[in-house]
Amino acid sequence: MAKRHHEARHAFAEGMAHHRQGRLEQAKAAYLRAVKADRTFAAAYNNLGFVCLKLGEYAAAVRHFRRVLALEPDNIEALHNLGYAYERQEMTGTAKTLYRRALELDPQNQEAALNLGLLAQREGDYATARQYFLAATRLEGNPAHAYFCLATLYERLDLFDEAIAAYQEALAHAPTYGKALFNLARLYHAQGQHAEAIHYFERLLALEPDNAQACNSLGLIYEERGEWAQAVSWLQRAAALAAFSTEIHLNLARALYRQHRHALCPEVQQCLVARLQLVLSLAPDHAEAQALLHEVSSAPLAAPAAQSSSRKACKKASTSASVPTVTRRASAVSGEGK
Repeated sequence: MAKRHHEARHAFAEGMAHHRQGRLEQAKAAYLRAVKADRTFAAAYNNLGFVCLKLGEYAAAVRHFRRVLALEPDNIEALHNLGYAYERQEMTGTAKTLYRRALELDPQNQEAALNLGLLAQREGDYATARQYFLAATRLEGNPAHAYFCLATLYERLDLFDEAIAAYQEALAHAPTYGKALFNLARLYHAQGQHAEAIHYFERLLALEPDNAQACNSLGLIYEERGEWAQAVSWLQRAAALAAFSTEIHLNLARALYRQHRHALCPEVQQCLVARLQLVLSLAPDHAEAQALLHEVSSAPLAAPAAQSSSRKACKKASTSASVPTVTRRASAVSGEGK
C-alpha cells in the first residue's frame, strides 16, 4: 500500500511539472499513472480532467471530474470544472446546475457567478446576466474581468454610457487590460469622441506595439478628421503588421487616394493600383476594391505644376517606412484581466 501511495505521488509530481511547462500529453500520461496507482487520489483525477479539457477531450474530462465528486461531493473546483466540461458540450442546463451548486458552497466564487452570467447572456436573459455580473464585481477574484463582462453586456443592450463606465472600472482595477483598452477606444470611436478614442488606442499600443487593429483604428480616426498624413502613416503600420488583411490594405488605399486625388501623381497612382491588386489577389471578388481600382486607374493626373508640388509628399505617403511612435509607459497593475 505504501509503495502504491509513493508511486501515485511521484507520478502526480511528474504530471504537475509537465503541466506547468505546457506539455499536456506528458502530463496526462503521468496523471493516469497516478490514478492507476491510487484510485482515491482526487487531486490527480481533477488535474487529469483539467488537462483533458485543455486537449478538447470533453467526455474524458467529464468522467474524471465525476470521479472527483464521487470521492469529494463538495469539491468546488471539480464542480466548476465539470460544469465547464458540460458547457463545452452544449449541455448548458447541467452546467448551470453545477455552477449554482459551486456558488451555494462558496458564495465568494466569482468564476461560477461569471459563468452563470455568461450562460444567461448567451440565452438572451440579459436581466439575469446583469445580476450575476454585478454580483461578480463585488466578489473576491478578478474585478476587472467582471466589469469587462458587464461592459460587453451593456454594449449588446446599446447602453453605451454604462458600457463606457464599466470599461473604465475594469481599467481602474487593471490599467494594462488590453481587451478593455481596445473596446473602450472602439466605443469612443463609434460615439465620435475622437480624442478619447485616440487616448485609449495609444495606451494600448504602448503596451502592444504590434496590435494591427489598433493601428488600423487610429488610421480611420485620423482619416475621419481629415488628418491624412497621420491616417496614412498609421494604416501603413497596420498593413505592415497584418500583411494578409484585405480590410487594412483597402483602408490604406482609400486613405491614400482621398489624400492625393486632387493632385494625383503617377507614383501614387501606381502605388494605389499595386495595393488594390494585392487586395484582389487575397479576395478576388471584393466589390469595393474592384470599384476603387477602376476609379483610381481611370482618374486624371494632376497638372504638372500640381504634381511637382506634391510629388515629395506623395512619395513619402506611398513608400515611407516611418510610422508614428507611441511612447511606452509603465503602468501599475492592481489586477489582471483575462
